[in-house]
Amino acid sequence: MTDQTAPQLDLDLSAAALEQAGDGIIVIDVDGIIRRWNQKSEELFGFTAEQAIGQTVEIIIPEKLRAAHEHGFNAAMASGHLASDGKPRRTRGVTADGGKVYVTMTFAVINAPDGTTVGAVAVAREYLKES
Repeated sequence: MTDQTAPQLDLDLSAAALEQAGDGIIVIDVDGIIRRWNQKSEELFGFTAEQAIGQTVEIIIPEKLRAAHEHGFNAAMASGHLASDGKPRRTRGVTADGGKVYVTMTFAVINAPDGTTVGAVAVAREYLKES
């Protein structure tokens, strides 16, 4: 048995699950600033957590896709839901060395218990073309 309280154990389990997930998990606030960046995100995009956290999510979005992303993100933050309804989207991302990576991503809006939109989460998996 552990000395941790149930709420603390829940927080520890949540943090470990986020960090150890097999997909990249990126949590951003309503301003588009990266607040959580797990190990798989680092593997996919090449930015360490220290490099990514506190930066705008645009560090991984190709320049030509940024206007569309900003429009969709702002609409989701204002409405509290996604136009895509969480369906996976294949897209291209930018890596730390300026290269590109193709990923399949799902997105969700994060709402506080009172219903206020507080951010979003993106789950990324490298897109590998089936042969």
